[in-house]
Amino acid sequence: MADTPVITCPECTKKFKGKGDLSGKRIRCPLCSHVFVVPAQSKAHAAEQPRRTFLDDDDADKNPYGVTELDLSARCPNCANPMADEKAFVCLYCGYNTLTRELGKTEKSVAHTGGEHFKHLLPGLFAVSGILFIIMLLLFYSLVLPSLLSKESWISFLDHESMRLWLTTPLLSAIWALGYFAFRRLIIKPLPPPKLTG
Repeated sequence: MADTPVITCPECTKKFKGKGDLSGKRIRCPLCSHVFVVPAQSKAHAAEQPRRTFLDDDDADKNPYGVTELDLSARCPNCANPMADEKAFVCLYCGYNTLTRELGKTEKSVAHTGGEHFKHLLPGLFAVSGILFIIMLLLFYSLVLPSLLSKESWISFLDHESMRLWLTTPLLSAIWALGYFAFRRLIIKPLPPPKLTG
């Protein structure tokens, strides 16, 4: 039984097989419905088509896909472009951050005035001055006040060690809280939040 010829539609270039020998006959393409005459297929053209054969591993092409170089450099998981180096985590092409797994975004902001910057730092400066005031108060209470009080005074109960302990502990907690706030405001985030333009 002869092989059925493969016919190519000249309009849509779809390839399909015909039933029997259709050389020189008019047919309609099943995809685009274009009517055309099937060209005669020569025996030389049929012989040109390679037949599939099974090759041994020794006869097979060592590089069948044409890969000449293997690139193992780091690539962006979002756009597949190469990263700047092995330690880079932000893609220079699309702005994808591999640590946060977010795309970089640009925002247009307006610069702050000196007054706005000072206004942002003012609570931190008040916290630092509060810390200094509490330290001075504790020094006065522990060192100076005992020499000023007399034993017969109604306020002499403040000169007792237990009273110093009960007043010093909450004041040290207040120093810690004010110091934490001042550190965050003056060191970690010294700039006010950006003013975005709309």
